[in-house]
Amino acid sequence: MQKSMTLVLLWAITWGTPAGLVRAEENISPPAEPHWELFLDDYIIERSTGFQRVLHHPTPKGVVLPPDLPWETQGLSILHVGRRRDGRLECYYRVHGVNIPGDTTAYAVSEDGIHWEKPMLGLVEGPGGTDNNLLPCGAPFALGQFGNITDPEKQFQLALGDKPLGHKMEVYFARELPDWENDPNWRDKLVAAGVKPSYKLGLHFWDDQHDEWVFMRQSPNHPPARCVARWATKDLQNWTVRPVFYPDAHDGTDPRFFDEIYGMHAMHTEGVILGFAEWYIGDQTRPDMAVLEQEMIGRVHMKGTMDVRVSVSRDGGFTWDRTVSREPWIANGAEQDSYDRLVRLHASPLRVGDEDWFYCTVINGDHGSAFDYYKDGRHPQHSGALYVQKHNRYVSLTAGNTAQFLITKPLEVTGKTLELNVDAGRGEVLVGIGIDKTITIFNTAGLLPNFMVRDRQGNTHLEEGFKIKQCKPIQVDSIEHTVQWKEANLESLLGKTVRLYIMVQDADLYGFRFK
Repeated sequence: MQKSMTLVLLWAITWGTPAGLVRAEENISPPAEPHWELFLDDYIIERSTGFQRVLHHPTPKGVVLPPDLPWETQGLSILHVGRRRDGRLECYYRVHGVNIPGDTTAYAVSEDGIHWEKPMLGLVEGPGGTDNNLLPCGAPFALGQFGNITDPEKQFQLALGDKPLGHKMEVYFARELPDWENDPNWRDKLVAAGVKPSYKLGLHFWDDQHDEWVFMRQSPNHPPARCVARWATKDLQNWTVRPVFYPDAHDGTDPRFFDEIYGMHAMHTEGVILGFAEWYIGDQTRPDMAVLEQEMIGRVHMKGTMDVRVSVSRDGGFTWDRTVSREPWIANGAEQDSYDRLVRLHASPLRVGDEDWFYCTVINGDHGSAFDYYKDGRHPQHSGALYVQKHNRYVSLTAGNTAQFLITKPLEVTGKTLELNVDAGRGEVLVGIGIDKTITIFNTAGLLPNFMVRDRQGNTHLEEGFKIKQCKPIQVDSIEHTVQWKEANLESLLGKTVRLYIMVQDADLYGFRFK
């Protein structure tokens, strides 16, 4: 085994498999699941009444991966958490420490995702020798919970070399992540791709609308504010860059602070691109922290806090709907020494049962600590923290005691069942199904509004057997509840173009899908 530090760029497709369900004999790619329509935006909604769109926040579980090794003196940043074929979890993280290269990656394993071990791998040279958990690789980038890569031999991409990024490196494909602990022949399982890697560019998702790989990261042109750019490549070698996500006129109304987007992790999931924006609030009351003046059109703020916000793109990352990104999804701590004063998310969520587990990097101090603005000499550290929420429950359409109605745009019935992600444990949800048709009213034939449930003459677009009151009441809290009607079966509408008519009372509606 080569002991000198080699560098590997590792881009990986991961998927959300429930805990304990992976077996060694299973195929690498999970079976394709129909995607959910989530109410992150108004894309699928034709008309609705008095709902509130509510952003739901994951529950913080605190620090679960602290820096506690001699080469982690300044902390660690989580890059990827996935599930090994033996059922254990594995974590790749970047090491921040004195006398160790800044791009060094380390490895940890866990049985439960809460308690982590850092095995001494003996793979690369580090401080004091090879008795460490350091890896000969860079950051793994998850391409989404489901991904859209069908070739099992190209589930991962690796770039191997003997010097820092950009020096004598070659790209390889691989079927699965190496078993660093048990497989000394992991290199033999790689297939050369015939291209060289690009400096500090990874991959977040495959954009099948434009046939190119995309990586969302900070744009090189900061002023008048930091922004995130869409970096794209068709051949993994030649890249284009376009700034696409930045503050607008609705941001930054408090004159003491300056709103910017610092970075973004993005993933292809549920038919959309979900973006986790790292939102940076610069402290404008600290002029000594405003450095790097550039042509008088703006300045780079160095002191400030950071939270995580959710946004969605439906065109491959060119435009982003910020309907739910105006407020923090994961908020930062309020105190100067809060363990989560800064929160950053670089890893796609891990599916555990009916929950999504988000492993974030947290910092117990403001950005820009290298400028020594803590008078007591304290230097904030990076740690790994866990946040948990039920699967796909980022945003709900919420109705109170008065029943509200939602009617979708036309959509095809592509499955034999209709499932809801819904919390109706305290109230009730009913679903009707209608097909647009010509209806005669007042001796006039025409297409009456598709949102008509029933007019005064009894005309309706709702199908017999699928009217609102013919639905069996839904009064459960479930991430995948199957809707049933009293005297009809959805299979009779398979392949037809319909609209869903959903009545919600004292409940939260997160999404739906045909399956």
